[in-house]
Amino acid sequence: MKWVAQKLCAEAGDYELFVEKQKQDWECDEPLDLWKWAVVFHGTIVASGATRDMEDAQRIAEASIPRET
Repeated sequence: MKWVAQKLCAEAGDYELFVEKQKQDWECDEPLDLWKWAVVFHGTIVASGATRDMEDAQRIAEASIPRET
């Protein structure tokens, strides 16, 4: 049996990062798998989106952390 991670979480200072697999099947031969990403600050989503690649989702989430000026 092989287990597959469906949701990844990480912390970056006061921010939480989430990457979650979203399966979308539109009755096609090849279902579309997306990885939804979000940056959360004290329970509020400050950035989010979706991409087809898990590593891209992780990279985009990290890059979307607001920078202090």
